[in-house]
Parts: sequence; structure tokens; C-alpha cells
Amino acid sequence: MSLESLRKVRARAQEAVMMELALLTQELTRMERQCETIEAQIQAEASDYQAQVERGLAVEAMWEWQGRLDSRRASLGKTHAAIQNLMKAWNAAQERLIEATQERKVLDRLAERRQRARDVEILRREQYATDEAAGRVWGASEKRSS
Repeated sequence: MSLESLRKVRARAQEAVMMELALLTQELTRMERQCETIEAQIQAEASDYQAQVERGLAVEAMWEWQGRLDSRRASLGKTHAAIQNLMKAWNAAQERLIEATQERKVLDRLAERRQRARDVEILRREQYATDEAAGRVWGASEKRSS
């Protein structure tokens, strides 16, 4: 595989990981908002439950409130677990991005070195051609003056 092809593959890999990071970030943000919403619901329902208990609450209603709160807490636990999994995936993607970026930089530096070597070779050849032409012109003028 040519250096240019390899550079393009690395660039696409880097862009793909960047896109994955963006999607993971969006999902993390969504899940964090969901956590905040559930926590607010739990807080509101706990306050309502406390007020109902103070006014006197039938056992069936108490069990219903407890079930509702338990359900919200379970949902919150699942959301926290999902956030932890997303964070692990985000960290792994971040590591892959760092690796891909480093590999791409190495390939870019190699391409730059090759280009500089080609430029030096072109300049060397141009200088040689110029020297040859000057030598011929100088040689011809020496022959005429002798």
C-alpha cells in the first residue's frame, strides 16, 4: 500500500473515531439529562408521599407509592449503569483517537520528509543542469577568445 493510501486510510479511521466520540457524547448528555429528570421525579414523588403519609395513608396507597418510588430508583440505577458503560466506551474511543492521531502524524511527517527529499533532488538536478549549461557557455566563450 502506498504512503498516500495509508495516510488516507488513517485519516478516515481518525474521522470515524471522532464521529463515534461525538455520538457517544450526545448519548452521554441525553442520559445525564434523563438522570436529572428521574432524580427530580423521585424528589417530587418522595415529597408527595411524605405529605400523604402525614395526612394519613391507607396501606394499599402506601404500597403503591413505595412501588412507584422503587420503580423510579430502579430506573435511575439502570440509567447510571448505562452512563458508566457509555463512559467506558467514550474512554476507549478517546484512546483510539489518540492512537489514530499519533499514527497519522507519523505518516504525515514521513510524507513531508519524502517530499523534502524529492524537492532537494529536483533542486540538485536543476543546479546540475544549470552548471552544465554555464559550463558549455563558458567553454564556448573560452574557445572564441583563444
